[in-house]
Amino acid sequence: MYIDNTISTSKYNIITFLPFNLMLQLSKSANIYFCLMLVLEYIPQLGYGIPDLIMPISFVIGVSMIKDIYEDVSRHK
Repeated sequence: MYIDNTISTSKYNIITFLPFNLMLQLSKSANIYFCLMLVLEYIPQLGYGIPDLIMPISFVIGVSMIKDIYEDVSRHK
């Protein structure tokens, strides 16, 4: 059994980035609000059929993920 005793300052690895970062993004109250509004847009009685919030929320979360990847790679170096 091999035990790796190296010290790593990075927050994520390749496997844990997506679940941990999505959990981090959805812990912000603004992202929770917009994701809830996005889910409500898909209910025919509440929305008007066209989900308008999918592009803005995916853009905000995507840019935040790219920023987190950049910071984590810089921290790892």
